[in-house]
Amino acid sequence: MSTRVNGINRVVETLFALLLLAAGGLGLAVSFGAFGYADTPLLPQGMRDFARDQGWFWWAVAGACLMLALLGLWWLLAQLRTDRVSRLDLTRDDREGLTTVHAGALTDAVEDETQSLRGVVNASAHLLDRGGRRLALSVDLAEYADIAEIRQTLEDRVVAHARQAIDDPELPVDIELRPGRTRSASRGLL
Repeated sequence: MSTRVNGINRVVETLFALLLLAAGGLGLAVSFGAFGYADTPLLPQGMRDFARDQGWFWWAVAGACLMLALLGLWWLLAQLRTDRVSRLDLTRDDREGLTTVHAGALTDAVEDETQSLRGVVNASAHLLDRGGRRLALSVDLAEYADIAEIRQTLEDRVVAHARQAIDDPELPVDIELRPGRTRSASRGLL
C-alpha cells in the first residue's frame, strides 16, 4: 500500500476514533446526570413523537446505517488490496508454452545479492504493480559503508541481474538507501 494511502487511513481512523470517543464520553456523562439531565430522556419529546408518527423515518435510519456499513466494508476491502505482484508472466508466445516466475523468487535473489555487498546490513525487495511492473529495493547500510560504491554496484550488478532474469531491460527500479544513524538518507530512482 502506498505511503499516501497509509497517511489518509491514519487520519480517517484517528478522526473516527475521536468522534466515537467524544460521543461515548458524552453519552456516559449524560447517563450519570451531567448537564442536569439525570431523569430526562436523551431525545426530546418532539423528536420522539416525530420518529413515531413518520413511517419513513425508521426506513431512512436503516438506509443510512446500511450505507455506513457498505462504506465500512468497501474501506475494509480496500485495506486488503495490495499493489504487490505475486507472479510474473514472462510468456512471449502462447504456442511456446507458459512461463511464470514467482515474484518471491526474484525478490529473494535480489535481497540475497544485495546483502552480500560489503557495508549492507539488510535489504528488502518487493515487486509492485502501479500502472506497470516496478521493483522497489530498500537497503540498510552500516555506518562505515561507502554509499557511492554500493549504489554503483547496485546499479551495475544487482539491478542488471534482476532485469536480465525477467528479460526486461527497462524494468524500473526504486532504490532507497538508508545509511547508518550518523548519516542522512539517500534515495534514488533508476
